[in-house]
Amino acid sequence: MKNNYLPADHRPILFTDQQGIQHEGIYNIDLKAFIELIGNDESGDAGNSFMENEIIEWEYLESNKNPDSDLMVIF
Repeated sequence: MKNNYLPADHRPILFTDQQGIQHEGIYNIDLKAFIELIGNDESGDAGNSFMENEIIEWEYLESNKNPDSDLMVIF
């Protein structure tokens, strides 16, 4: 794994498996696994799970996106 440390428990992340496929999901510290989330943000259904050694890299996703982030306010 590129990162020498693991993500915080249940934080939104983007991770890449050994086949080079990217997945959005979370890391579950109790299972020691990366869990792909499927469906919309409201349901949070779990998809495939990947053990730590199956992931080559990961990064945090922005969880608090501002809906007006594309607008610039000039004072």
